[in-house]
Amino acid sequence: MNLSEAIVEIMIKEGITDAFGIPGASINALYSQMEKKKDLIHHMTHRHEEAAIHAASGYYRASGRMAVALCTSGPGATNFVTGIYSSNIDSIPLLAITGQAVRSQMGKDAFQCVDMAAIAKPVAKHTVCLTNPKTAVEEFVNCLRIAKEGKPGVVLVDIPLDMQTVEVDFDPDAYVPVAVNLPKASPSAIKAAMNLLSEAKNPIILMGGGVVLAHATQDLIEFAEIMNIPVCTTYMGKGGIPSDHPLFAGIPGIQCGSPMGNTMFSESDVVLAIGNRFTDRHTGNIAVYTKGKRFIHINVERSEIGKIFTPDLGIVADAKDAIGQMIAAAKAAGPQKGSDRVAAIPELRQQLARKMDHDSIPINPHRVFGELNKAFDDDTLFTTGCGITQIWSGQMQDINKPKRYLVSGGAGCLGYDIPAAIGAMKSENCKNKAVAVMGDFGFQFHIQELGTAAANQIPLIVCVINNAYLGLIRQNQVFGFGYEYGVAMPENMEQIDFVKVAEGFGCEGERVFNPDDLAAAFKRAKAATKPYVIDVICDKQAHCSMGPDIEHIKEWNN
Repeated sequence: MNLSEAIVEIMIKEGITDAFGIPGASINALYSQMEKKKDLIHHMTHRHEEAAIHAASGYYRASGRMAVALCTSGPGATNFVTGIYSSNIDSIPLLAITGQAVRSQMGKDAFQCVDMAAIAKPVAKHTVCLTNPKTAVEEFVNCLRIAKEGKPGVVLVDIPLDMQTVEVDFDPDAYVPVAVNLPKASPSAIKAAMNLLSEAKNPIILMGGGVVLAHATQDLIEFAEIMNIPVCTTYMGKGGIPSDHPLFAGIPGIQCGSPMGNTMFSESDVVLAIGNRFTDRHTGNIAVYTKGKRFIHINVERSEIGKIFTPDLGIVADAKDAIGQMIAAAKAAGPQKGSDRVAAIPELRQQLARKMDHDSIPINPHRVFGELNKAFDDDTLFTTGCGITQIWSGQMQDINKPKRYLVSGGAGCLGYDIPAAIGAMKSENCKNKAVAVMGDFGFQFHIQELGTAAANQIPLIVCVINNAYLGLIRQNQVFGFGYEYGVAMPENMEQIDFVKVAEGFGCEGERVFNPDDLAAAFKRAKAATKPYVIDVICDKQAHCSMGPDIEHIKEWNN
């Protein structure tokens, strides 16, 4: 069989059932084989190549199943780069396949011929251009293994058009899906971690996004309950523990953090951090963040341990394996009393909650998130990309289940929200609604994907926090540099009608000016059978709470 046929057969054997992309001349040979298997791999045609990657990313974040994104060469392939970066930095495994000019034209400035493997290499986990018929199948299978193994990520496979039709030696009946090996914690390391925790007066657990990816959130909650240790999450771990759980201690961080999370974390003396990266947006000033604390850091990727600061104990291990071993050790020791502060968590959480019941007009954005919390159930999928709206969302949205809050965390990518929501809903066959929460500027990135959602009958909801500003950049300009320039966008309220735009794409929508009308608008959106855009007219001058370190956060709107 030819290489394209072999690739499609491998994807089927690997359980890939959905593809997101845009066909083109340099990848049509592969598409010809996908067309023959369209009942086994469903393809969705997007309006922009970057959106196809975001959709595949949202698909995995919601379901835990890999998808494939495809596009043609040249500008089609280069449009993949931002999506690859956003997915890879968040450790999302997916397969990106790009078409390429024929091998004889490579390196000769032929039409739409660029070195995609080289271009994407800095932002992908692995890239390869398949040029040898004898090794192409083996290289492709290895890419799947790399995407899944260790710290997961994006692999890009660039395939010249003439390679797509070469004959290869492949027997689909003999193919066995790739098996991945994950590192396990040594018993001595687990014993050392348990000893550090037992010595602590005020220990805390920091649940990172890696715990979600390892399907280990319930395991970590079980461990915390036996040990009676408070649990906070990173932004990427949001939803890993219910927001009303007696041990939930909020989210520490200088942007998407909460007063509860920063208070509890600052008062801790031993931190058990699992599946996180200690990034700048979370830690702020490292000296303040680490002050008076000992750290146990567990991560599946060796290079993450000690990258930002040296922990007292580093353990290279899959989160589920390490937590499982700690549960066994905790059960052997028996239930622990825990520190005195544990009993006070629910009351303190209520005392430190940000105000979300503003009744002002224009609408205070905090009120929008209060209404979102009341309007949607725990199975609702939420996506958000970047900017002041993402920060408000991270600070105030209650998410009670893992894989329900799907964000562009490491990249902070405008335009991620709508296509990611499309992919997330597709992964569940539209069983649950997805709500893309974004600002008025971000809404105009990949707005064309409303057409993709309408054409594919995916009734997602878009909630636009319209303050007619680049709000986060304005805040940075005003308070960081003492000026304001190029950030006002009055046209987003006065000239551009987002509802008419939505209707032009075959969607429905409405504008909301009064906070008391939000609940009814969300109710109509939930009942809609088409994509639904809610344009919420908000206070132009509202700011988001943030600071240089977790002990000095400037609070607004309380």
